[in-house]
Amino acid sequence: MEVDRLSELIPILSNFWRTVPTGLQLMLESSLTLLKHAHQLSRLFFLGRLEAHSAYYLLAFGSPGVDLFHQRKFYYSRNGTDWVLLLEPPDWSDEWGHLWGGFTGNAGFVFKMRSLAAGSRTVEVREQDRLWYVMHAILREAAGVPRGALRVSTEREVVVNPFFQGLSLAELTEHGNYQHFRRPERAAEENLRGRPECNLSVDVLDRLEVDVLPEGKSFTLRLDDSEQLAMWSSLHWLGLDFFHKANSNVFGFFYNGDGRKNWDLPFMIEL
Repeated sequence: MEVDRLSELIPILSNFWRTVPTGLQLMLESSLTLLKHAHQLSRLFFLGRLEAHSAYYLLAFGSPGVDLFHQRKFYYSRNGTDWVLLLEPPDWSDEWGHLWGGFTGNAGFVFKMRSLAAGSRTVEVREQDRLWYVMHAILREAAGVPRGALRVSTEREVVVNPFFQGLSLAELTEHGNYQHFRRPERAAEENLRGRPECNLSVDVLDRLEVDVLPEGKSFTLRLDDSEQLAMWSSLHWLGLDFFHKANSNVFGFFYNGDGRKNWDLPFMIEL
């Protein structure tokens, strides 16, 4: 959720049975606004809350330019006031997603894991580095936005589309009308294939429905009582929800979980 719109978007979280206490909301609006100006960020987003054994981490990310993913910065806080910049670990690996021990709340704690490669040595991962990886993985794999909310500029920058007016009621529940919140990773031909009408600046982004396995079954959908608000929940990263209100530019995502990926998903659904 973009910091400048927290007061507008946080009430929507009640549809997911989640809440941000009023006192914490006011604290976040103040501290994140100061962080945005201090670090000269063009956009800053509040990602949510990661539960640890003895504490919790509040998570945020932002970008200094119009491109949402160029030099993107990750931050965490344990009190909603003081924010710490997370640096990208030089030797991170997607194998870190298999770390199953819960977060402790101590950023200096060291997890140990053995690499999947035969004969490899034990790998040590600091909790602070693992926190960076979890934010990176959640945003890459689970965060979604409605089609048209982002666009690729002529300079190949991925930017927020200022002219986005929302999906129609008929489009709201179609899986194919949602895209990953990330740079395109699939070939443009794949993303454009099968669309009766294409907008090259919008449709080159990766579609949600064909990218995360098992295809079409990695997210659940609910509508609110008005049937104008779509609420999607990730089954890979439990606690990550994203939403969009029809015929409006209201959309966002929020995470409230323990930072562990649900690797059992293929065994929990009917393929």
